[in-house]
Amino acid sequence: MRFRYASAAAAVLSTAAIVLTTPGTAGAAATAEVVPGRARILVNVHGVPVHPESCRVDPDADGNTQSLPLEPSSRMVAHQVAPGKRHVKVWCPDGGIIYDGFVDVLPADPVADFFDTVFRTAGSSDRVTDPTLR
Repeated sequence: MRFRYASAAAAVLSTAAIVLTTPGTAGAAATAEVVPGRARILVNVHGVPVHPESCRVDPDADGNTQSLPLEPSSRMVAHQVAPGKRHVKVWCPDGGIIYDGFVDVLPADPVADFFDTVFRTAGSSDRVTDPTLR
């Protein structure tokens, strides 16, 4: 009789432990990380449960409005962004506007971009000066 109670108690405790330690995604809200660079903006979206490519990025919401799709990897780089303070919006169907803020885009520098590409190709990404290329 004691054996039945002990095994039932062990089953209840192990089920509770599994439920409490299993991570859930239902409460996770989508967020976006926006990094400005030289004539570029890097966007990383986190917490989109399905199809991150359905999210859209507007790298210049106050000027030349665009709706650029995110890549399936939840990351994208918007190129040829005018230098200066830019209003960036990131929108996902499941989460609405998940980023609405301003970033300072630096002017283009082809020489620095060339050296950053050389460093990245050589495996020295820690020497890359533009954060959007890391």
